[in-house]
Amino acid sequence: MWKLINSPRSIRSSLFIAGIVCLAIFSAFEQLKLIYGITFAFTSIMMLVLMRLFGLRIGLSASLIVYGSALLFFQAPLFILVFLLESCWIALWQKKKPSPVLIPGFAFWVILGFPLTLVACYLSGPFNTIEFILLLAVTAANGMFNALIAEIIVDYLPLRRWLKLDAKKQSPIPFSRAIFHLSITIVALPFLVIMVISGWSSYHTSTNSTLQSVSNTVSSISDELGKWNEEQILGVKLQSIIQIGFLQEIINRHNIQESFEIVMTDHNMKMLVSTSNEIKAINRDVVAGQVIADNFVIEMPKQETVKLLPTQPWREAKYVYHVKLEKIPVSIAVSVPVDTFKEQLFREYIYHLLYTLGSVMVAGLLAFGINRWLSHGLKQLAGSTTNLPFKLKLGVPLEWKHSGILEIDSLVHNFKDMSHNLSAMLRESERMNRQLRDSEEKLHQMAYYDSLTGLPNRHHFKETLSKMIEESTVDGEKLAVMFVDLNRFKKINDSLGHAAGDLLLQQVTKRFVCIVGENCSVYRLGGDEFVFVLRFGNPELPIVFADLICACFEEPFEVNESHVYTTTSVGISVYPDHGTTIDDIVKKADMAMYTAKEQGISSSCYFFDHEMEQSLNEKMHLEIGMRKALEKGQFFLEYQPKVCPYTGFTTGFEALIRWEHPERGLISPVRFIPLAESTGLILDIDLWVFKEACRQTKEWQRMGLPHIPVSINLSAKHFYHSNLVENIVGILRETGLDASCVIIEITESVFIRQMESVIGMLTQLRDLGIQISIDDFGTGYSSLNQLQRLPISIVKLDRTFIKDAEHDGRKSAVVRAVIELAHSMGLKVVAEGIETEEERLFFSRLQCDELQGYYFSKPLRSAPFVSYIRRELQRIHLEKRGIEA
Repeated sequence: MWKLINSPRSIRSSLFIAGIVCLAIFSAFEQLKLIYGITFAFTSIMMLVLMRLFGLRIGLSASLIVYGSALLFFQAPLFILVFLLESCWIALWQKKKPSPVLIPGFAFWVILGFPLTLVACYLSGPFNTIEFILLLAVTAANGMFNALIAEIIVDYLPLRRWLKLDAKKQSPIPFSRAIFHLSITIVALPFLVIMVISGWSSYHTSTNSTLQSVSNTVSSISDELGKWNEEQILGVKLQSIIQIGFLQEIINRHNIQESFEIVMTDHNMKMLVSTSNEIKAINRDVVAGQVIADNFVIEMPKQETVKLLPTQPWREAKYVYHVKLEKIPVSIAVSVPVDTFKEQLFREYIYHLLYTLGSVMVAGLLAFGINRWLSHGLKQLAGSTTNLPFKLKLGVPLEWKHSGILEIDSLVHNFKDMSHNLSAMLRESERMNRQLRDSEEKLHQMAYYDSLTGLPNRHHFKETLSKMIEESTVDGEKLAVMFVDLNRFKKINDSLGHAAGDLLLQQVTKRFVCIVGENCSVYRLGGDEFVFVLRFGNPELPIVFADLICACFEEPFEVNESHVYTTTSVGISVYPDHGTTIDDIVKKADMAMYTAKEQGISSSCYFFDHEMEQSLNEKMHLEIGMRKALEKGQFFLEYQPKVCPYTGFTTGFEALIRWEHPERGLISPVRFIPLAESTGLILDIDLWVFKEACRQTKEWQRMGLPHIPVSINLSAKHFYHSNLVENIVGILRETGLDASCVIIEITESVFIRQMESVIGMLTQLRDLGIQISIDDFGTGYSSLNQLQRLPISIVKLDRTFIKDAEHDGRKSAVVRAVIELAHSMGLKVVAEGIETEEERLFFSRLQCDELQGYYFSKPLRSAPFVSYIRRELQRIHLEKRGIEA
């Protein structure tokens, strides 16, 4: 420490250290008093600042001076040294492994602070659990709060620059750390103030209540003694046994509170009577504490030894109310132990601390979320910088400004390095262009061969295949065209980078070259697509060779010192069996490859067959037919009732689309709906269904049918377009149907991606009055704990949960749990697919809100559905008349 003072830059640093030490001594003397010895000290803030700026040696020396002064001159309890231990622990931790200060602070109180506080409470006297918990909680919160404030002071105040210390140690502050400091401080400070004010309020309330109670007791005794005559008063002066007995009887009668101690003495302080026999044998040496009101003080026993804990003097402290009577030579003292109120107030403090801790944790999580969001936005901003290559090409000078935030500073460095790399790449590109213009032979090489792998390219493949077809017609051999595509190559590119993807393609090429021979050649068509052309006579040779291709992917590829596993899909077509032209053979090999890719993630091969072609043609015809069906009105709706399980009457209905093809007849939705999803036609089809269902429902309402809601299915694809809500509002306005009569049914696949934006759209629809129902719940991507986040009102159980649920114990338990949870969240539950009486009874007993299925009615066209509803209305009318009769 003296070396620092004698150094050239010592004056400013020495004054700073002296000022910090004086401020720390003052804070040790003037602690924030909470209640009954519990205090909040800020001394360790200054000590931690010194340790961070000047090192552990100087900080420890200053700490010994400060805490020594507190023990010797301010009679501070020995327990204050726990802050000295905490400061040293944090300083040593951060010297070995720099980290946010709350991490070593928390570790200290778990590893050392807890046992030290426990031992101190045991050694200081009778152990009290509530006092121990509060003391530990307040002290731990005090210590970690001081550590956090010290870290904020050192991080955000330019103390190193002011003190002319090593500026290199002042590294940029991570953005996440700044957000964390801000959030924790904003939450912790107000709750600390609330905790202090609440404690003081509780303390004053209990004190005033005690004062009122004891003063009333003394007043009652005084009023009774004021009625004594001169003879009785004389008996008291002479200390007559009879009068003393009367006095004892009076105080016993007025000792309503068992915790009170009432003592009467003469004016010479000689005790006459008391409610406690122990007081006569005890000669306590007490020191008066603070005066609370007239004749009302707090008395505490004198401490003959050094205090271990700040709460020790308060364990035997008492509220004392003392009054000297004028008419009768008697003084009355009523005392109440502080312990009567202390434990209750300590409990309140513990609750406040737990609430504060929970709030701080929530703030930390909020800070983490905000940090991720802002960091993501900054990265997107960096990635979206435009026209950088153009500026570099024109030689526009670029200015790079550094930032104090670590993430932004790193982003600037990244752009700077990238500009250098791009400049080098542009220069290299210009050099290569000059070489290409000067060399026709190299141009020809690049036209016919792939520059990355060195394999013949697509142009070379078509010319070679054309010659091989001409040759095969002469010698009678067959040609197998094998399309090879790497599975998951895009994911590898996205995760490892395009450079790693290029290395992978080069290694794949090496393995392919090893298996080709005189009768086989390999080409790279582009991306991750390769093609083999095999000349063969043995019909089993193509499948054997396809197995060799798949075997190339059994061992991992080594890319940038990492092992990468991938698989392949092989599609095979044969000339002349599957076609006689190049385009025909290539197209069918490509079709077979995509069919192989659908088999799974493992390597697989597939031969072209005519069933595959028919299937693809069928899908093409269906797609064309769906487009015409929308134009020519071939779609129509059927309606299936949803009934109340208790009455059996219709409470709603679901609109289901059907397709009446003019040539093929009725086409099942199972065939055309998945195709509509994959092609995007589902968007137009769903809007047609929505409009038609709303129109028909409004027409039925005008006919006098009940206003029951219609359920309409919407595809997940709608929620990835921003105009969904606008379209629905337009349809409701056009048809005149009230939004409360519409239920939108969605599947759980809606929440696969962009979950927050989907929830926002659903919330807008719900705010319009439309109810949201999750269809086929339990078969998709959501879980029970997600239901509380979703703006839905109905859960629709899938048929897989319905079938045999009454006989399957595990299934019935799951169904019962789902229904109970949904009801507890205020959601309706609909069971669809009810087909038997047993299923109806089972789900009725489970208190499902609605049932739907063939048991009640199959889907009906408009006219039969109207007849169904009217028959039901007649039945309701007849039942009412029967009840009235």
